[in-house]
Amino acid sequence: MALPTPMKVVLALFIIVLIGLGFWLVDWQKKMNEIKQQEKTLTDKQKELGDMEKLILELPQEKKRQEELKRELREVIQEQLTPETEAEFVPSYIADIEKLVEQERVRMGDPDFIIISLTPGALSSTTGGKEAADQGPAALAGYPTRTFQMSLTGRYASIIDFLRQLGALKLKRLVTINRLNLAPGGETVPGKSPTLSITMPITAYLRQPTGGGQ
Repeated sequence: MALPTPMKVVLALFIIVLIGLGFWLVDWQKKMNEIKQQEKTLTDKQKELGDMEKLILELPQEKKRQEELKRELREVIQEQLTPETEAEFVPSYIADIEKLVEQERVRMGDPDFIIISLTPGALSSTTGGKEAADQGPAALAGYPTRTFQMSLTGRYASIIDFLRQLGALKLKRLVTINRLNLAPGGETVPGKSPTLSITMPITAYLRQPTGGGQ
């Protein structure tokens, strides 16, 4: 049976609506999701850009602060450490560290805390790059240094206290230690702290007159 014309028109409109709805569900909705994702990505990138711009604005101030810290470090070194010549460097350091070890031996009650060897290296100057990282702080670049290969024995507590004394500038000299090698140094006695053998390179900085290392 033939459908009346009005019914055909309604049916045609219904089919068109279904096709449009299907297009929206399949294609348009997908595009809308892609747009939302792109908008989110854009927002994240804008935030990241804002953070980077903030860091760029703060960079000159941060560089200035680092330079001030370097200057203050140099001033502290020059105020607290008595200047010396290159000729005095090695004998002065050896005498000072032997005296410190002797004091530690008595103070810690550790008769086994003694220097086995202390070998000075060549005089050098801290520079940039990996060598500077091995030698010491970048703020001290340009200061003459000498690395001493040191071996000693003693109880663990004595060794730790000795390192603390070095850090507290008991030698009236700035030194840096980048690595330590510990090994048993004798028989282990129950109830008694074992004697250890320690080897370490110590980088000692030449005490310069005011204005040195600039």
